[in-house]
Amino acid sequence: MLKDKEIREALIAHLMNRSPKPARVVEELSIDNGNAIADVVACYREMHCYEIKGQTDNVRRALAQSRFYSNSFPRLTLVITENHLKWVMNNMPDYWGVILVKTRGERVILKYIRKAKANSLFCKRKALMMLWKAELTTIAKVYPEIPLKKSFTRDDIADQISCKLSREKALVGVQSAIVGRKSNSIHNKRDVGSSR
Repeated sequence: MLKDKEIREALIAHLMNRSPKPARVVEELSIDNGNAIADVVACYREMHCYEIKGQTDNVRRALAQSRFYSNSFPRLTLVITENHLKWVMNNMPDYWGVILVKTRGERVILKYIRKAKANSLFCKRKALMMLWKAELTTIAKVYPEIPLKKSFTRDDIADQISCKLSREKALVGVQSAIVGRKSNSIHNKRDVGSSR
């Protein structure tokens, strides 16, 4: 029976061994002020969120939480076992990619069923809310057009960045902050094939 841990290890090894390699792969990333946790996030030119549903997981939960993921990431893929495939193809938005996971002997095999498409629901302000106040402040300091006041809260800084920066610049800032973190079980390019 394929469970989250086995799928996660196989997915991370797959991501770190393919081309192009992500700058980093991050596990368990809190999004939308903690309303959801992204299982695996690969930092390419744009961040790509992978949500895992093993054989015993409730796949309908992915649909319930999909707006949090859709608001926070430009690209999304659901990684599932065969028992979830029919439901996912009938119910998940078509911009979500789908990877089917199977076992062949002792090996875990990943097969792309549907590639992720550009996500039109992505919201740069929601993406910025993945970051800590210090990270948002660092982004704001790069751009003179973004005002910073000592009284500003994390929300205030995210609002300013969202208003003043393009989608692309905001995404670069978010991704740079995530890549620069020392936590979240991060896998680097040099750690190819490694897991926790």
